[in-house]
Parts: sequence; C-alpha cells; structure tokens
Amino acid sequence: MPRRKRGWIDGACYHITHRCYNREFLFRYKKYRQFYLRQLFEMQKRYRVDVLDYIVTSNHVHLLLTASKGERISEGLRYLNGRVAQFYNLQTGKTGAFWGDRFHSTLIQDGAHFSKCLFYIDLNMVRAKVVSHPAKWDVCAYHEFYKTKSKFRIVNIQRLLQVLSVGNIEQFRKWHTLTIDGMLKDDLLRREACWSRAFAVGDKKWLKTQLQNSGIKRMNIINSGKISFAIGGNE
Repeated sequence: MPRRKRGWIDGACYHITHRCYNREFLFRYKKYRQFYLRQLFEMQKRYRVDVLDYIVTSNHVHLLLTASKGERISEGLRYLNGRVAQFYNLQTGKTGAFWGDRFHSTLIQDGAHFSKCLFYIDLNMVRAKVVSHPAKWDVCAYHEFYKTKSKFRIVNIQRLLQVLSVGNIEQFRKWHTLTIDGMLKDDLLRREACWSRAFAVGDKKWLKTQLQNSGIKRMNIINSGKISFAIGGNE
C-alpha cells in the first residue's frame, strides 16, 4: 500500500524516530553513538535545522527538530542517515541496510504537548531500565541543557526556550530538574506510542487544523488522558 506523503510545515516542530535494521543494537558501541552525534552537529549547521532535543540509544534515535523551511529537515536527515550508515559499513566491513525502513515524523504542537514529548525523549533510557537517571546516559541533549558553555553545542537553546515559552535558561533548568525528579519519584515512565507513531500530537482544535491543511483523509483523532493525537492513513 502507498505510504503517507510527508508535508513539511515551515517553523513546525517534529519528533523524529528512526530504528536500526531489524531493531538490532547497531549503536551498542559508544564510538557509533559519538559518530552519530558529530554528524548531527554537522547536519544542523549545513542544513540550518534547529535541534531542540535528542537521544541516541543502542538501537534507535529520537530527535526534536524544527526549521524555518520545513523541507530542510528531510534534506538534513537524508544526509545524516546516509553518513552514519556509510561509516558503520566501512568500520565493520558489512554491506546492506543500517536503518530499518525510513524514519517516522510526528508533528508536535508547541507548549505543553511539546514539553511532554521533551520529557518522553529525555527519560527514554530510564524507561528502558538501562540507567536510573537521564544524566547517566552518554549521548543525549540532557548534558547540553546544563552546560554553561560549549563549543560543541547541538541544541539551539534559544529556539527551545521560545517553543516552550520559558524566559531564560535558568528558569528552564529549574523546571526541567523538578519535572524529571517528580516523574522519577512518581514512576511516570510508561511508554506512549503516540509520540512515535501518530501523524500529529496536540489539542483537538489544533489537530483538526493540521489535518485540514495537510489534505490527508482517513485520519482519526484519539483522546488518551490529557493527550490527543491523530492516526490513520498509510504510514
């Protein structure tokens, strides 16, 4: 069956997920995660894509991205994924696919829904029971959020604050720390597939507008607790 055609919206935020071929742990060695990080740094400069959050796990990646010209995201990811696959094959002498099919993109509404997605990403390896705190995983944006200065900065902090409507980095760090600590204490770590499988996540009114603008038919809006999301069509 035909896949849903992507329509990139200028200035919109997207949660990108991409798994390794057959869900294999191709990022299990740190050098491959670090190489992905270096290429992500290069991609955001070359294609003028703003990275707002990221984590590289042992067999998949999560990214929160936005760009003034939405198509740059697709172009940047094509470059990034190709470079990583090429490097892995050269290092291991293997041939064939590194990635399992194409990446998935989920359109995320600014504000509260975006913040929920942010924490969902940050707590990924805690949820997988690999580490007890986000700070203990090596390749993730958490470390950038708390660095005062860094030449090798991937996250566009100012754009992140704008999307979250947070005044400054000190306020963000206080809010982020309190929220992470609270979620860990209350064990609010359950997996929510909507962040990685839905067409879009946001409030009902916003979702209806996105569906109308996209021209995609046969989409359903589903309510799950405080989260609403649109699914359907051919992903």
